[in-house]
Amino acid sequence: MKSFILPTIVVGILLATTSIAWADKAEKIHDGLVVSVAAETLVMTDPDGKNEHSHKVDAAIAVTIDGKPAKLPELVKGDHIKVAIDEDGKVIRIAAMRAAKKESGKGNILFSIP
Repeated sequence: MKSFILPTIVVGILLATTSIAWADKAEKIHDGLVVSVAAETLVMTDPDGKNEHSHKVDAAIAVTIDGKPAKLPELVKGDHIKVAIDEDGKVIRIAAMRAAKKESGKGNILFSIP
């Protein structure tokens, strides 16, 4: 039984690190602010309000606002967003935060993309 535990742990660690590396290659997160939303287009900037760019967005993608399910048209100018983009450049999820909770002493926004 003891000889079975160590190889199992090693295999588990290898699988975990491989899947983490694969997930990083398959998905990128864009962090920024909403400029506008129209039909199937999301216009956003980086967190400093610079580098304006747009993403084509399928209306059926998962959107959350403050952790609650929402729809793309509910996003408003100034919402802090994290946009998950797959390896083909397609938007796959958007998480928005309006009531930003800041960690004391730091400027980090505490929310994550589901």
